Amino acid sequence: MKVMFYLIVMLCLIIFPDDTAQSAWNALSIWGKNVVPVLFPYMFFSRMLCASIDGSRFPPVLLAASLGMLGGSPSGAMFTAGYIEKISSRNLYTLIALTGTISPMFLLGTLRAWTNDSILCRSLLLCHWLGAALSALFVHMLYQEPEQQRCVNSKPAPSSSASLTVQSIDAILQVGGCIISYSVLAAIIGKLPIPLPHFHMLLHAALEISGGAYSICQSSLPVGMRSILLSAALGFSGFSILSQNHAMLMQIGISMKQLFCLAILRAICSAICMALLQCL
Repeated sequence: MKVMFYLIVMLCLIIFPDDTAQSAWNALSIWGKNVVPVLFPYMFFSRMLCASIDGSRFPPVLLAASLGMLGGSPSGAMFTAGYIEKISSRNLYTLIALTGTISPMFLLGTLRAWTNDSILCRSLLLCHWLGAALSALFVHMLYQEPEQQRCVNSKPAPSSSASLTVQSIDAILQVGGCIISYSVLAAIIGKLPIPLPHFHMLLHAALEISGGAYSICQSSLPVGMRSILLSAALGFSGFSILSQNHAMLMQIGISMKQLFCLAILRAICSAICMALLQCL
């Protein structure tokens, strides 16, 4: 099935070269102009902070939660996998639900540049974090399976600033590759004659959040609807970011299906938080 899917995608790249090339160029432009300048410095210094903290002096769950929330994806997955020595399955899934968030610098920097609305971006960040916290709370309360011990390294090996720079460059390149690939996939699927309003915009947001969020910001939807839709899209984060998180978490047995379910829960909670905030 996967082989057939990839063959169809490659065939579409040949059939629609102009559309896919334009989509890739737009994604590359968003990545280079809006994502890299904001996320790369933050990603580098978050890694410096992670490398300089002695995990033995802090509760590992609290450390992973705080660094994950501040770092955003895929840094949150990296901190979760790298700072937990022994943790129950319940706490592990709680952390994954909590830290599978977007970098706050994307909301306060990139989105602010697109919307020119600092208040909206702060509200989005608040609802984004509240949605993640509610999702983590639901997972922690509803998880019923017997607790199991999982072992991963409690603290990464010491790294120099040069190696951390290389790691940050590699991570930002992976982000760029996912943005471009999933944007092209959204363009290919968008060629299908599906008579649904805003179908391509929603599809783009579901596959790749940067270009999808830009499309939502530029849409003609009412401001309130755009805010709720942005909250839901950011809570889900898109398959691009889910794939990046999966690459970090698959080593401790977390599947893509599990990440997808947690992302849906975050999206619902984030959208509800924004809707309630608008009612205040």
